[in-house]
Amino acid sequence: MSALAQQKEVTVWSWFVQSTMQKSIDAFQKAHPDIKVTYTYYNYSPEYITALKAAAASGSLPDVIGLQPGSLTQQYRENLEPVDQLAAKTWGEGWQDKVFPVNRRQMQMGNPAGDKNNYIVPQESQVLCIWYNRKLFDQLKISVPKTYADLKGAAKALTDGGYIPMFQGAADGWQNENVFLMLANQFSPGIIDKAQAGQAPWTSPELVSAMKAWKGLFDDGIFQQGALGAHAYPTGAQLFAQGRVGMMALGSWWMQESKFPPPLSEFVQNMDGFDFFYLPAVKDGGVASPPVGGIDIGYGLTKNGAKNPEAWTFLSELTNGVGLQEALNDLNDLPAFSGHEPKGDITDHVKEMSARFMADLPKAENQRFASPAVSEALDNALAGVAAGSLEPETALASVQAATDKANGK
Repeated sequence: MSALAQQKEVTVWSWFVQSTMQKSIDAFQKAHPDIKVTYTYYNYSPEYITALKAAAASGSLPDVIGLQPGSLTQQYRENLEPVDQLAAKTWGEGWQDKVFPVNRRQMQMGNPAGDKNNYIVPQESQVLCIWYNRKLFDQLKISVPKTYADLKGAAKALTDGGYIPMFQGAADGWQNENVFLMLANQFSPGIIDKAQAGQAPWTSPELVSAMKAWKGLFDDGIFQQGALGAHAYPTGAQLFAQGRVGMMALGSWWMQESKFPPPLSEFVQNMDGFDFFYLPAVKDGGVASPPVGGIDIGYGLTKNGAKNPEAWTFLSELTNGVGLQEALNDLNDLPAFSGHEPKGDITDHVKEMSARFMADLPKAENQRFASPAVSEALDNALAGVAAGSLEPETALASVQAATDKANGK
């Protein structure tokens, strides 16, 4: 029998960048030549979400699936095998101590009361921030904004110069949530976690202030005209990469643009045109947004995968081994486990930005929502307030109602 015929197979589905995943698979197969990994890539929405639903309904999920923490993991929890014993056997009893604190919290987010199992192993982390085009800022003599007045001044200078000030894909719930999280954590760090757990009202003064500040970003000309109909990807990202946008609320994953196949713009090449800051305090005397983030992507072992010993071997190497290293070298994002860093052809500027993100990651506030219904209610509230069709208090009351229902009240 040939060596190829003896190969065992592991099947994986995700929305993870195909070219980077292939590098991870190649490194894994070099270390484990007896295992063949078959990867199926999907666009996240709606293709991946639709494919997971259909496969779960028919019992035909692959061995390993890409997941976000919270609502997406919980949706498939009954199809997943807890990974704790396998992880302890592979990495030792204290393996969770090597995972960044915000990621540890997110791994069990939304679990039923008393369920301390982990159904997801994080591969990568992210920190949310405001990226800016430093070449445009130099050209227009704009300083990095330290106050809200500075931010308004920067937006005006960019607009007057013929550029989009801060591109907001406000047709995308995820980007709106991210900016709102930055604002809410300025007024009261951790308040969103308390609100979704039912420990603080969504209608609290701090969240009303954050919602008013959210509306202000539209009214004060910081976001571009027509933001409500715009998408962050591909439109906003392409314009930002081309140097037609001054600022954009994204995250540490933006560094990977410099690793995409050429041709690359002068701004994206080695990330020469970009740097980041945190959203300045919208309230006089307030504090800038703290780092917000957590798990970018993780992987779950399905019940089908639990019957295939090689599936865990791949999952462990993908999240905390040779597969992870390839993703980090592609600057896909930050590691979820401490003790890793990107290697290879990376400039000092990118290393310095990566190090700043890594220093901020241990103190990051949670980015994720445990309940899809609460997340959807917040998306609708943010869209309504931005459009002027809902008052902040009314909008937040609807999020409270969704939270009460999700928490069984």
